[in-house]
Amino acid sequence: MTKTPPVPEHVDGVPGLRTLRRGNLRCMITDLRDGGVCLYSPVEKTSAALLETHDVRFLFAPNHYHNKGIAEHVAAFKAAGPIASDAARPRLEKVTGCRFGDLAELRKALPDSVSLVEPEGLKTGEVWKVIRAAREIVWVVTDAFCGLKDKGDERARTGFPKTFPTYGLEDKKRFSDWVRQRLSEGVPTMIVPCHGEIVRGAALDTEITALLETL
Repeated sequence: MTKTPPVPEHVDGVPGLRTLRRGNLRCMITDLRDGGVCLYSPVEKTSAALLETHDVRFLFAPNHYHNKGIAEHVAAFKAAGPIASDAARPRLEKVTGCRFGDLAELRKALPDSVSLVEPEGLKTGEVWKVIRAAREIVWVVTDAFCGLKDKGDERARTGFPKTFPTYGLEDKKRFSDWVRQRLSEGVPTMIVPCHGEIVRGAALDTEITALLETL
C-alpha cells in the first residue's frame, strides 16, 4: 500500500514559512524576497511531485549531516542551487558529489524579516534562520535543539537531540555563551527544529538557559 505523501503546512503566526514533515524529520520552506522558495534541510523522497507548485530556487543543507535529500532534490529541481556554510561545504561536497554555493547569494534573496546566523562552538557548520514576524521571533534550527513532547504534555519543550553533545559540539562554553548572547538580543517565541515538535512559549529563554546548564 502506497503511503500518502506529506504536504507542506503553514506555521501559524509566521507568514512565508511552511514545514514539510516526514516522520520525525522536518524541512522548512521559506518564501524569498522576489518569489520562489528556499528549502531548509530537504528531506528524502519529497521532490518534484510533492512540491510541483513551488518555484524552488535554493536547497539549503544547514549542516554537514543533513545531506540525504540533497542529490534527489538537485535532480528534481534543475534551477535550484545547493547552499551551505563554508564550514559544512567540504564534507557535503564529498558526500553528495554536488557543488554548493555560499550563503551570500541566499542572504540577498531572503526578505528583510529573515536572517541567517552561524552558531559558534559547533563542528557541523550549522546555520539557523531567525525570522521576525509581527509578534514572533522564530529560531529555525537543525540539530542544536529539538522539540520534545511526551504523551499527556500540553506543549512541546526544548531539548537536545541525543547525538548533539557528542557529534555537534566542539566547544560547549563557546556555544553556550553564544546562545546566551542571542537571547539577550531577542528571546524567541518559537523554535522550529528539524527534529521533533515545534516549541512555543513566552519564557523560552529560561527553558533554553536551563538546558545549556546541562552541557
